Amino acid sequence: MPSVQKVLNFNGLIFPNQESELTKLENKVVKLIPTGKENAKSCAYIAETLKVSIRTVIETVRKLRLKHFDIGSTTNNGYYRFKDEQEYLEFMAKYSKEQSRRNNVLKAMQSTPMAKKIAVEANEETKGVKEQ
Repeated sequence: MPSVQKVLNFNGLIFPNQESELTKLENKVVKLIPTGKENAKSCAYIAETLKVSIRTVIETVRKLRLKHFDIGSTTNNGYYRFKDEQEYLEFMAKYSKEQSRRNNVLKAMQSTPMAKKIAVEANEETKGVKEQ
């Protein structure tokens, strides 16, 4: 995997400093996430430690990932930072497969009886507006 420079080192100062862009909660969450899949911490553990809901932890991790933090997750063991390229590639393969399954469900849901009913009603409303 080719290396891409993502930070600038100027006289010993490294930019950008990801932690400086974090909220207090994001900072606390990221500090509780260990390196290595074998050390993963559960969402429940992080939530209990920080006295927040599991939903808050999930949303905070989503925001951290959107801020380009290397955070992986497992179905049963929780969150971890990638220790190497292999962990990253395994996570991305699993996450991509999961996303593909979700996309298939979304596509199928667009053809359910309820979806068809909504489409017919929307067409009828559009006809009524055009005829006025």
